[in-house]
Amino acid sequence: MFNISVVIPVRDEEKNIPELIDRLTSTSNAMGKTFEIIFVTDINKDNTLNLLVDYSTKYKNIKTIKLSNSFGQHIAVMAGLDHCTGEYIAIMDGDLQDYPEDISILYNKIIEGFDIVYAIKENKNANFLRDISSRLFNTIMSYMADIKINSNTSMLRIISRKALEEITKFREHEPSLTYIFSFISLPTATIKARSGVRQKGQTKYNLFKLVNFAISSLISFSRKPLRMISSLGLIMSVLSFTYLAIVLYQHYLLKIKVLGWTTLMVTMTLLGGIQLLSMGVIGEYVGRMYMQTKNRPLYIVERKYGDF
Repeated sequence: MFNISVVIPVRDEEKNIPELIDRLTSTSNAMGKTFEIIFVTDINKDNTLNLLVDYSTKYKNIKTIKLSNSFGQHIAVMAGLDHCTGEYIAIMDGDLQDYPEDISILYNKIIEGFDIVYAIKENKNANFLRDISSRLFNTIMSYMADIKINSNTSMLRIISRKALEEITKFREHEPSLTYIFSFISLPTATIKARSGVRQKGQTKYNLFKLVNFAISSLISFSRKPLRMISSLGLIMSVLSFTYLAIVLYQHYLLKIKVLGWTTLMVTMTLLGGIQLLSMGVIGEYVGRMYMQTKNRPLYIVERKYGDF
């Protein structure tokens, strides 16, 4: 058994992989610990897979899992967690925005008796607007979630075997690891980590993927949107009855002729929009349950490279 397994999801990262492996090797030597490095990849447009296969052939501690399709970053991490053998398991991105050297800081913290240690970065994104939007999303999620969420974290973290056993019990169709880690609520600590800037390659998260991830995360761990729909329905009912009372008062007591065309159109449009929004929110929950009841595998391994 290795001292530490390092699980890294990668796609189109051929320019970063050699430096990443060199720095992980240096970190392993400096710590005096053995590292098992598990790369999980799927469909690449560059030479990433061939490069990983070459490393996995040359070095016994480097392994590669090739998934048959693009199942998403978090499912790729789950695939790596299913195959790791280390006493502790570190998770990080493969774009070098997470510093491999910080694994030693995470390790020194977790051996104090914790099961999960997160790395928190002061500025998670080099782009100011994206950083602000990320912080805003974290604030909203902390309010909306049914559980306490450690949302101001990066992918970089380390967990114990006990935490690993609990996490791999979750076989959700669209898992959000950040919220799963928070849900199991094992002894947790955080450390401050350096925030690197991508030097090579391009980010794999565009606006659409970020929005989709946000919606998926919210639906997975919160029933508040459904409660908000119920509350909104109650408020609209109260307002409707109030307005009806006002109209009847004006018509019968004040003898004021009520012109209702504009009011009618505005009310119909408003109610129609609310109904469509409500149906959309409910549809997201129903759709998620529908996909989960199919009981499809989280991922399909096309091939493994290395000494599994």
